[in-house]
Amino acid sequence: MYIGIDLGTTGCKVVLFSPSGEILQEYNKEYELIFRDTYVEQDANLWWNLVQDGIRQVVSAADNNKIVAISVSTQGISFVPVDSTGVPLCNAISWLDMRAQDMADFLKNTFGKDLIYKKTGIECEADYSLPKLMWLVKNEPEMYARADKILFPLDFLNQKLCGRAVCDYTIAGGTMLYNIREKRWDKELLEFSRIDAEKLPDVACMGTPIGTLLPEVADYCGIQPGCEVVLGGQDQKLAAIGAGIRPGVCTVSFGTATAISKLSDDCVSDATLFPFEEDTYISEIPLSTTGAALRWLVKTMCPEKSYREIDQLAQLRLSTTLSDIIYALFEGVSRDIRDAVTHLGGAKELLIFGGGAKSDIWCEILSRICETPISILDTPETAALGAAVLASGKKIPAAKIKKQIHCAG
Repeated sequence: MYIGIDLGTTGCKVVLFSPSGEILQEYNKEYELIFRDTYVEQDANLWWNLVQDGIRQVVSAADNNKIVAISVSTQGISFVPVDSTGVPLCNAISWLDMRAQDMADFLKNTFGKDLIYKKTGIECEADYSLPKLMWLVKNEPEMYARADKILFPLDFLNQKLCGRAVCDYTIAGGTMLYNIREKRWDKELLEFSRIDAEKLPDVACMGTPIGTLLPEVADYCGIQPGCEVVLGGQDQKLAAIGAGIRPGVCTVSFGTATAISKLSDDCVSDATLFPFEEDTYISEIPLSTTGAALRWLVKTMCPEKSYREIDQLAQLRLSTTLSDIIYALFEGVSRDIRDAVTHLGGAKELLIFGGGAKSDIWCEILSRICETPISILDTPETAALGAAVLASGKKIPAAKIKKQIHCAG
């Protein structure tokens, strides 16, 4: 059996999978962001408490405790300073935190956005890690000096699980400090920002075995000795693995926000580029308000209706203003997704998962507008599945297709 962990921005999922990819047990716990003045933070200790409690719960509910391997999917960009024993020195700074806008502007004015994009594959924005690390160096110099390591959620959890603080290319690639061509922390950006490379985690390719579960962790969780810890990655990228991403197709994580991803050989203008595995890259275009737009519409105009009723309204002819508005929202979001897919070079198939995948009418509209077949996947736990796929050495298959839609344009 294999465990896939998915630590998101506001929730922790731990899923126990059979060798064939069947979900055997699940743990799902939400947690709150910490708002301090204008800052957005998280309790990194809570990350670990939820993960180990989740492992313990799914293992205790299983028929046996023979867990072969564990891998972790996490949010990216957030980070926490820790001491030499791995104990956090403060709250983690969330990727949602925008305290470092001045630092982002400073970087952009100094290097230019084109050079930063060429080095790191991402645009120079305040939500990435580098500007906030520079903010920490400037505004909390004593804490920065005390920090033995600056850890991102993936390597923080890996250190707790097996004693090694290792992140993968996709987590490192989201920091705006990692040179995606040379696959190392960028020397020029390190020197400019006065960040010590020794404080940053090691970086390796996802799927790399990095150790075995620490004896005290295995004992607490009820797992037999020898359970392997395999390097995972950033949640959207592991969701793409769980969805079965392959050359020529796009995955669409169709939720509150939407991420469109495609394997890529090189930079695509205005798309975020991450090193993926040893010889591949993955391009991603995020859309910030997709499902969130529908939620706003329902709350504002028809709070008494369910999402199923909203779907039924959208299928009517344009006989009412509300139907017209709902259909227009579905169509508008679909056009944004089409534009993103086109920008990534097109696709012969879209692999769809998330809340939006539950709406047949929305997926039909999307297929028609994109003029592309759509495959709706059978599991909502795509990131945890992607982690389990890696934990198994890719023996576990990607998600099965629940339904296919192909509407002509």
